Amino acid sequence: MAGKVNEPMLQQPYEQILKDPLARLRQGGLGFVGADMPLELLLASGRAFGHLPWNADAPAPAADQWLESAFPGWARSILEQWSAGAFDGLETVLFSRADDAAQRLCYYIRELQARGLLAGPPVRMLDLALVPRPTSVAHSAAAIDALARDLHIDAGAWPAAIARANALRARFALLNAQRGGGGADYERLFRVALWSDATDWIDAVTLPASPAPHRLLLAGSMPPDARLHLAVEAAGASFVDEMHAAGPARLGPPLEETGDAPALRIARHLQQHASGPRAFIQRGTQIVGRVRAARASAVILWLTREDEGLAWQLPSQALALREAGIPVLTLPAARWAADDGALPAITRFCSEVFS
Repeated sequence: MAGKVNEPMLQQPYEQILKDPLARLRQGGLGFVGADMPLELLLASGRAFGHLPWNADAPAPAADQWLESAFPGWARSILEQWSAGAFDGLETVLFSRADDAAQRLCYYIRELQARGLLAGPPVRMLDLALVPRPTSVAHSAAAIDALARDLHIDAGAWPAAIARANALRARFALLNAQRGGGGADYERLFRVALWSDATDWIDAVTLPASPAPHRLLLAGSMPPDARLHLAVEAAGASFVDEMHAAGPARLGPPLEETGDAPALRIARHLQQHASGPRAFIQRGTQIVGRVRAARASAVILWLTREDEGLAWQLPSQALALREAGIPVLTLPAARWAADDGALPAITRFCSEVFS
């Protein structure tokens, strides 16, 4: 389900998907959970696919009785919907080991299903290894190959899937580069692009390239919806780039042309350009570069309390921004629903920086 945060009716090709993200998946589609799931693999499968959606405002009593507090809000929302049968029509759900919360959620769902406490589709783990060494690339390539066999992916499907994925990467980059005002509209676009096969509709998107007098970058945890963006816009500013696992750069640049097998090319690309919390990235250097590329004047570093992996990167990011003279509002240990005073704090920060 989509969030409930003042989301206007957009005349966009993804509007219906935002209303019902599971509509195309209910008849044997593939769901997935977690960062860095290879898009080429999903496209080559020939199935409808999408990340399982979440709803930050819906209560999760069933999930609360099974999950510890260390699970992020999106995981609780997904398990709550799972328990209510929302995903029963899916063929299977793939979980990424590149995301700690997704990995743990997969184990919990398997155990609940084994005990007869949970129904729903079978689950599979994609065992990605992102440590920057050749053995990790080989391990990930083998895992991708194994999953492709289980999904009965024909070898001839890879070239078209890679071409479609690369075209989507180029389209994401173009759309993100034109961002000015209306950051909430871009947040919705990229969220629906995670929840669905965006190659089906992305070319029909026409968002206005309206100027933004005050430009910011959002980094840290994956936001639940556009509520952080709306808080920025309340102060006359706009997010013009985002660095999180569902952000516009989550797919990285196009896959390199090599003579290697598709799984090896994909594995190497993931090692170099992963976006999830387990990615090996110099995030301090990265964030300053992204701020400058986006011509942003300030940064909101928003991290939920459950994102422990990202929290380790916060000091280096904050230090790099300070040394570069870039104003930053740091909001660590935040609540995922942003009902902890984060929204007015963001609005105040923008008003002070851009006054």
